[in-house]
Amino acid sequence: MSIEELEGYFTGINLPDQIELERGVMVMNVPLFLESHLNYVKINPDLRSAEVFVHRLHQLKDKLEELNT
Repeated sequence: MSIEELEGYFTGINLPDQIELERGVMVMNVPLFLESHLNYVKINPDLRSAEVFVHRLHQLKDKLEELNT
């Protein structure tokens, strides 16, 4: 899934204030997490470090889908 597709997925959905991505990994401010991660990947798409940000965005998407089923 591209960064544009991820951004589209998160647009317009209800987001929790905080969420546990995996055991021991808490996101305390989901809107800020999304904004910072999307911005980082857009600005630095070719850096290897962007892969971690994309991975976390996928984790968030998967977790939200899991909670909504």
